[in-house]
Amino acid sequence: MKKTADYFIEGQKAVEQLERDVAEGNVKQSYVFAGAAGIGKRTAAKKFAMAALCTAKSKKPCGECHNCRMFEAGTHPDVKIIDDSPINIKTVREINDEMYVKPLIAQRKVFIIENADTMNAAAQNAFLKSFEEPPSYALIILAVTSVQNLLPTILSRGTRINFVPFSEDEIKKYATEKYGADAKKAEFAAQYSAGIVGRAEEIMEKGDFFEKRDALIRAIAKLSPDKMSIYAVLDAMEAGARKMPNDAKMYFEIFIGFFRDVAAAKSGGRIINSDYEDVLKEFAGKVKGAAARKIVKCAAQTISELNVSMCYDLWMTEMMINCWEDIYGNGSGS
Repeated sequence: MKKTADYFIEGQKAVEQLERDVAEGNVKQSYVFAGAAGIGKRTAAKKFAMAALCTAKSKKPCGECHNCRMFEAGTHPDVKIIDDSPINIKTVREINDEMYVKPLIAQRKVFIIENADTMNAAAQNAFLKSFEEPPSYALIILAVTSVQNLLPTILSRGTRINFVPFSEDEIKKYATEKYGADAKKAEFAAQYSAGIVGRAEEIMEKGDFFEKRDALIRAIAKLSPDKMSIYAVLDAMEAGARKMPNDAKMYFEIFIGFFRDVAAAKSGGRIINSDYEDVLKEFAGKVKGAAARKIVKCAAQTISELNVSMCYDLWMTEMMINCWEDIYGNGSGS
């Protein structure tokens, strides 16, 4: 018989609902946690799973019982976290086999399957029976970025929890309380993250992010009719990318943010790098709005290609030459 989702809730309410499910002994067996990358699905899934395994009589997870301690140590034998991407049919068959092995020490056996939306149709069909009719002790959480990639037969058989972005005030409070951010940094984190807590954590946990951002923004602001001025920007971008290739995307995002703010300054829109408002407005006087938008589009395309090559120097140089020509080669002004 087809099982429909029990509820469809959003944001912080999702976390609160899960906490109530545990407190009231109303934990379902099959869940779909849906939301953008970095929005907190993994953190919520772990906290929920830990609470579901907790043996305390109240305030779960307690963090002190045997199950909680083993969970936090990553050694709980009844917790399986699958983070393959993509998830192939071989992995699904292994999960199916493991699911019918009874838990060793807990009352439940938990499966947190990240990137579940990377399962192809064959893998999802192979998993359907386990997801629809799991053994009584199983708790299954599928974490997905795109529910459109799940077959309707899978999506309709789980309790769906939809995570939406946090408010700016919530992100500011989080950045202040967890990372000790001052007002300006917390404000930027809230706007930059667009409510995705993982994006806020990413910049807060990079100890030199704000210094790198400052150096790059000031280098871009000094672009001039002298074409050689592009090399100061390249130096600011390339030095970090060579040392930490995984951070390359961050430099492009700062670059995009600068020109998106330039376009916003010209149109009266909202500026994200608000602590550089004067610098941005001054630079906006040199650039046509169409040129700023074109530069944003070009840089975004460059980001999309970062996954298929390591030619950072070449990409950055080509992007900066195109940027300079858009500003100065085709005329300047508003």
